[in-house]
Amino acid sequence: MIGKGREIGLDRNKSVESYLYASDKKRIIELVTKMGSMVDSALKNALEAFIEANALLAEKIIAGDDEVDAMEGQVDLECLRSIAMRQPVREELRFIFAVLKTITDLERIGDESVNIARWVVELRKYPRAAVNPTLIDMWDISRAMLRDALNAFKSSDGNLSEELCRRDDQLDRMYEDVFGEFIDLMASYKTNDVNMVRAVAGQMWIARHLERIGDHVTNIAERVYFMDKGETLARN
Repeated sequence: MIGKGREIGLDRNKSVESYLYASDKKRIIELVTKMGSMVDSALKNALEAFIEANALLAEKIIAGDDEVDAMEGQVDLECLRSIAMRQPVREELRFIFAVLKTITDLERIGDESVNIARWVVELRKYPRAAVNPTLIDMWDISRAMLRDALNAFKSSDGNLSEELCRRDDQLDRMYEDVFGEFIDLMASYKTNDVNMVRAVAGQMWIARHLERIGDHVTNIAERVYFMDKGETLARN
């Protein structure tokens, strides 16, 4: 009877711990989702600032990066607290690992948006070069990838991961193509058109930042796959 009572007590404790961990997980998911929304907004505003040459909006994006960094720190603390108090195992540890890696990539996507905003401010010093339409396409793809990766994280759905990786390959090809176009365009200017060269070089750097955003989104997709499947996503 004593042994049976002890088993009941252990089962009850396990049930309580499971409930408490579920509460931790819900809170952490809400925080990561909020951080992802902040980063998505920065990326959206960076496009608007670039298209409209809006330096005030660009400065707002730069100033807002501190909030993204603070949110990363808050999620870090929540994860550490959960580890210390709940002693998570297996699936729970995979979730914590995925979260810690995901917020690092979200923070870096925020940094890339800030880098683009800084170029918006810098490019106001030079003549306005025609916006390469491929840049807009890259923006649309990278932002759609980010939103899909966040939705996959929220629902712990690793099935989107392979598809997101394929879209990143498309983004890489677009970057390679537009890089060549920018090089050809800069080479076509005369030696006294140095300011136009700088204006085009700025757009080339923006394309690079967008390509890097795709890489970070792919990292998030791979974390979600590991969280869901318990194994590393094999890429061709």
